[in-house]
Formats: sequence, C-alpha cells, structure tokens
Amino acid sequence: MTPSATLQRAVIYHFALVDARRLTAHEEVDEDHLVELTAEILRDGILRQPVLVDSESGVILDGHHRVRALKTLGCSLIPAYLVDYSDSGIEVWPRRPGIPVDKEGVVKAGLSGLPYPPKTTRHEWPLPPEARPVSLSSLK
Repeated sequence: MTPSATLQRAVIYHFALVDARRLTAHEEVDEDHLVELTAEILRDGILRQPVLVDSESGVILDGHHRVRALKTLGCSLIPAYLVDYSDSGIEVWPRRPGIPVDKEGVVKAGLSGLPYPPKTTRHEWPLPPEARPVSLSSLK
C-alpha cells in the first residue's frame, strides 16, 4: 500500500423490520413515480431492496418512494437497514442547484416536517447494502 492510498471503512448496516410510524421523510416524493412503484411492488409481491434509515432519528436517507408505497399498500412494517448517520463513510450531496444540503440539514428537514423537494439529496456510502427481498404479505 502506498502512503497516498486510503482505506475505506465499511458502513455497518443493521437490518430490521421497522414500525412504519417510526420513519420520517426528509424529502417529498414524485407522485407519478410513487404510483408506478406501488403497482410494481403489488404486482411482484415483494420489496427487493430495504430502505436506509438513520438509526438515531428515524429519518429516511434512501427509499422515500418505497416507504410511501408500502404505507399505501397497508404495510405497518418497513424493511430497513439502520445506519449511524454520523459515520464518516456516509456522505450527502445536493442534486438541485441552489439548495445546499448537509447531514444536519437532512435530519432537521425530516424532524421538522418541512421536507426538501423530491430528489434534492444524494447519499453515498463506500459499499452499497445488499438486496434483501421481503414479501409484501409479511409486512402487513
């Protein structure tokens, strides 16, 4: 290893079925995409990829449309990977010009009930979490 090489620390993902009432959104959803995704999940009968959630605050980091789709389908449990959002391996970037974002702002947007517009933030982590399909029937 060269002196300039850096080691990437893996983010630790804890899988859980989370009470849907515990989760809060930091972004609004695109209604057209929500309709399409809800139909897809209903047709397939599974959610393929869990959402990502800050374990401390319950703020959704990735998966706003999946959470809303599952709630629309009457699910009380949401498959989620819970992460420590303060972990330096998780980064957030703005997607919309003129709307600055940072981790503190993401949590504040979620907890305040004043979410950003859809697709305002982009979260990145060194290693993406694995798919973990869960049947729709087990989430009701």
